[in-house]
Amino acid sequence: VLALGGAEVPAAANPAVKKLSGGRLSVDLKAVPALAKVGGATRIGTLRGVPVAIARTGTSKYLAFSLKCPHQGVTVTRNENGWVCSAHLSEFEPDGDLVLGPATTGLARVPIKVSRGLATLG
Repeated sequence: VLALGGAEVPAAANPAVKKLSGGRLSVDLKAVPALAKVGGATRIGTLRGVPVAIARTGTSKYLAFSLKCPHQGVTVTRNENGWVCSAHLSEFEPDGDLVLGPATTGLARVPIKVSRGLATLG
């Protein structure tokens, strides 16, 4: 799913996200409002059964990461400060870095390649 102004839209219904061969995802970064500004982050869809997000970390820099908490695998959700795990309240920065445990690491990075405004995840 993709967060658009707080509402989540299934990735399949969003023209910005396309499934590619091998389970990879293609994302038109300019078509995702949450990524319009540096510091923006949003859930983008599912990669091989794992929920994933993209964060914009610079003018033309992006990170992709799993939304499964490294503590016990519960899916984290977006809040005003970043991401939070509902199970034990681990907190993460918008880019997935760890803020507060019990998790002991940040959210696992997912390979991302960006070319001409298109991101390929996986």
